[in-house]
Amino acid sequence: MERGRRKLFLGLAVIMVFLMASGVLAETIGLSDNVKDIVNNIVEKQGISEEQIESIEEVSFDDLPEQIDLENIDTTNLAIYKVDYGTDKPVFVLTVSDETSVESKKIPGGISKMMLLNFGNNGMMEEPEFLDTATGVKGSLEKGYVMMRDGSITGLSTNLEVISGSGDIEIVIYKNGEAAGFRNTISGDSAEVKTDYDVQSLGTVNFEKGDVLSVYVKSEGDVVWKDVITLVEIATE
Repeated sequence: MERGRRKLFLGLAVIMVFLMASGVLAETIGLSDNVKDIVNNIVEKQGISEEQIESIEEVSFDDLPEQIDLENIDTTNLAIYKVDYGTDKPVFVLTVSDETSVESKKIPGGISKMMLLNFGNNGMMEEPEFLDTATGVKGSLEKGYVMMRDGSITGLSTNLEVISGSGDIEIVIYKNGEAAGFRNTISGDSAEVKTDYDVQSLGTVNFEKGDVLSVYVKSEGDVVWKDVITLVEIATE
């Protein structure tokens, strides 16, 4: 599917470039030592022989020639080569690098899918307990959402209403029955609706396929609260 999206993106990019600047060609290639041969092959299809080519040089995206307009196009995996064959109208070869695409997947931050896991409780609470899942089943050390892919926990948000008392309320993510080290903390110093949210970088709080995630609420002091709505954001790489 990823390869299919790259092909679709390339097709859209090429159409835009052709509409804006004639003489721009496209091919999906890897940025390797044989780029010159591949570019030669492409321009030969346009009736330009190898003997006519005076130079092939990569174009910087920071200094694009006026013939090329890539506005609103993600250039992460693109490369452009200028082919000079002795005229005042050089040919520009637009490429998508498979090599670059593969490497980009290894960079932290590359995300293929993000999901939100819903937890909550619609009653009064004053004792520590696990929140319910979206199905209405109460979580526990063993019960929760089962992960289907490896990934990371990247966000946690909570909305609840403090009723009375005072003290801090902590919303803690559990992974396989143990605290995962990611939590919201809400001060119960006043009776009102309160919120908290925290985000985390990919690769910091990880999980593996088959791991079970649940959410536990506990407090300090004599605070009483109700109507807990919690979202756990996860990302699979």
